[in-house]
Amino acid sequence: MTIRDVERYQEILKETPFFSTYEEEELSRLIGVCERKVLAPREPLWALGSPGDSAYVLIGGRLEQTHRFQPDGTRVDQIGRPGEIVGLSYVVKEWRHQSAASAVERTELLRLKRESFQKLFEGGDMAAYRLVDRLAEEVVREMRDANRRLHEVFGNPAETLRNLRRRVRQA
Repeated sequence: MTIRDVERYQEILKETPFFSTYEEEELSRLIGVCERKVLAPREPLWALGSPGDSAYVLIGGRLEQTHRFQPDGTRVDQIGRPGEIVGLSYVVKEWRHQSAASAVERTELLRLKRESFQKLFEGGDMAAYRLVDRLAEEVVREMRDANRRLHEVFGNPAETLRNLRRRVRQA
């Protein structure tokens, strides 16, 4: 990555709510350990069930992320704002992807591999700590969403039992 690339990415990211709080040196170090990734339209970023080893920061373009949930079915998210981070939890541990993500149009991203993140974190870099804070916020949001879905299914036990009995009779 050239100095010109780093400067361009800094300009783009400093305009976003999350990265606007970064000091210039922090942002430069973070960008410096990332790899540039460009996807063609409909090119997958990852597949459902594939091992995750990186987080991605959207620079330009648009992604579509498809989540599968029980009992709701499928939810499709459009990710199109520069500075959005996807797959952040995969810098902490190698889990299998619970979604699929692909480019809707030509899309440019910065890829932060787990090893690079761990070096920043172990080195006490504030950029890594800020990402950990962001991850904690995401986990809390996901837990609230999961609790909402559980309540929708089991919040009214009598109705849930009626629906289950109806399904058994239909089978």
